[in-house]
Amino acid sequence: MPPLAALTASDLGLGGADDEPLHVLDLPQLYSKPSASVLLSILTDLRSEPPSWQATPKSGTPRSTSGASTPARPRCKIRNEGVPAYLTKIISSPLAWIESEDDKERIWDLAAKRLSERSGRTAMGDITRSFQIPLSAKALQENPEEAPNSDNCIEITLHEPALAADSLGLKTWASSYLLATRLCLLRDEILPVFRHHDFILELGAGTGLVGLAAAAVFQRPVILTDLPAIVPNLQRNIEQNEDLLAARQGCASAAVLDWASPESFACLTHAGVPHAFPLILAADPVYDAHQPGLLVNAIGCHVARSADARIVIELPLREGFAAERQDLRDRMEGLGLEIREQGEEVGYDDWTDHEGEMVEVRCWWAIWGWKASSLP
Repeated sequence: MPPLAALTASDLGLGGADDEPLHVLDLPQLYSKPSASVLLSILTDLRSEPPSWQATPKSGTPRSTSGASTPARPRCKIRNEGVPAYLTKIISSPLAWIESEDDKERIWDLAAKRLSERSGRTAMGDITRSFQIPLSAKALQENPEEAPNSDNCIEITLHEPALAADSLGLKTWASSYLLATRLCLLRDEILPVFRHHDFILELGAGTGLVGLAAAAVFQRPVILTDLPAIVPNLQRNIEQNEDLLAARQGCASAAVLDWASPESFACLTHAGVPHAFPLILAADPVYDAHQPGLLVNAIGCHVARSADARIVIELPLREGFAAERQDLRDRMEGLGLEIREQGEEVGYDDWTDHEGEMVEVRCWWAIWGWKASSLP
């Protein structure tokens, strides 16, 4: 065993996938005066990204948020018990035995970041995530980590700004991921075939995962819409994935669309005329009592008046929101729409329970079309 000052995370057994989880006391303690390189190595390996929400069909275990590129759990296997206190000690220590002030600052900054990661999504600040999206039913049944960016799978990368209570549209939600991965099945088995020049509209796009996935899966132009505070990040994510979409003969653009006045919508790639979209997508669009009416207002303005027009909605079955979900169904039926297909599925969100475990999120999806009596 090398002397303590020369230890790396690998020497300490913090990287082995088959190792038993270590206790915080197995890490270098400050009284032993570990070197800057040791502390930086440990803090790097203690990185903890938000967990994934997908359960594999075979095992039911979550996959990472970003395939092989960014693990969803800390790379070292260590019990979380005691880690926050360990990080706090590093932050509060003067690190007097380390000569370089730059190294001290890096250690303090990294320890603070590791601590924030363990304080929930709202404490994390800006993050970047990558999502493996299947392009075929075969890919949907396989583990996308084994073949990222193959002909049957793409990786969409998203920037998420720091999350605040009044900016929930800046987070990628479980229902968005579930719908994005379901799109290839909808294309192949359920939805009508759309014309090459048809535009797709996403309402309440948030970080843009569903709309970007739709552009790649359907190989069509997609307009991702949301409120003014959300659109700049949408545009950033579109630009970040522009080459990926172009390789799939798809494209995306962002625009402001206020559901309270949907007729005012317009963007550079589309005139925004009423009843122009044969396919409208919306994930997690209902989070208060006002949303069902506003959402249906926007849908009624923009969905095409044709027998093949479809609206795909996926939302979590949150406790306490049964009345809002029923209100949505009633309003959609009142508009003249009916459910053509529906179902439920389970994913994971990056909120955790009191033990730090991922919480299952059960979601309902439905595909709506016009009733025959509602068409001209």
